[in-house]
Amino acid sequence: MSRVVEMQLRRYFAGLVAFGSVVCWATDGLLTAVLATGACIAIVNAPALLANRRRARPRAQRPRPIRTRPLREEMPEGLPLVPDEPSLIIEFG
Repeated sequence: MSRVVEMQLRRYFAGLVAFGSVVCWATDGLLTAVLATGACIAIVNAPALLANRRRARPRAQRPRPIRTRPLREEMPEGLPLVPDEPSLIIEFG
């Protein structure tokens, strides 16, 4: 799963937990809401904490070299600088 999707799911889950905490607080009281919220936070963060504990020290990674091609390879010679259709010409005035 990509990092972006994981972060979106975490945000969604955090909102769901916040909503559940408010509902729990309104129905069962503050102590129950605090305990339930603490349990949710512990359950969500447990895999990350265990993964960090298993990794003793992350290895330093070298940045990948960026490989580029000259622009000449992508564009044929003699490209028109003016669009073919008059509707594509932007005029200010």
